[in-house]
Amino acid sequence: MPSSFIQKLYEDFKSSGEYHLPAELMPPEKGYILTNWVRELFIHYQEEGIVARALDDLPPLKLSHQPGLNLSLQHIHKFIIGEQNLIPLDAKKNIVATAISHDSSQDAWKKIIPLLLKQCAGMSRETVQEEVTWKFSPVGEALWLITWVFMEREGVQPPRSTQLTCERFPYYTWTVDREKEVPGQFSLWEPDNCLCRWEWLANDLFFHWLQADKAP
Repeated sequence: MPSSFIQKLYEDFKSSGEYHLPAELMPPEKGYILTNWVRELFIHYQEEGIVARALDDLPPLKLSHQPGLNLSLQHIHKFIIGEQNLIPLDAKKNIVATAISHDSSQDAWKKIIPLLLKQCAGMSRETVQEEVTWKFSPVGEALWLITWVFMEREGVQPPRSTQLTCERFPYYTWTVDREKEVPGQFSLWEPDNCLCRWEWLANDLFFHWLQADKAP
């Protein structure tokens, strides 16, 4: 089993007050680096347990250098272990692990669908429809997190004038500055790849629930 790099960072920081990151974990100037850090997070969980106290004492492990984007690994950890999202911890870990462990977003999504459908077991059609289309529901939040992974995997390149805004993980927007065209006005941008859009994942999940509900 690989050793925990996060634990090494913690030990270095406690002993010297500083730590150093390899190139594959350095935050970019624009966008973010999430998948590699989540892999390291799961290795740390295997060694230290889900509590992961090292993350409480380390400074925020930034996922981006973009000005105004304060996203850190601690935010991801808090989402996975937090009780605010009502998906059980083991199920949540399984969903996240599946999202980062396949060669393509399409393959990962096929494996994630049944995991999310389990969270809808026993619900009425109206409840399921609300669960998958309300972005603040437990399943909705999971879909938001999945799009982060898929955008990174698919190499989404937003327009140059676009800024990623995230005030509370996993919710975000891509904001396009139209100031040069219309002073003071902004618009929203979405990736062309449907797997990187929360609304498409929600609709596709509901379609699969309908198909499963109709099965004999």
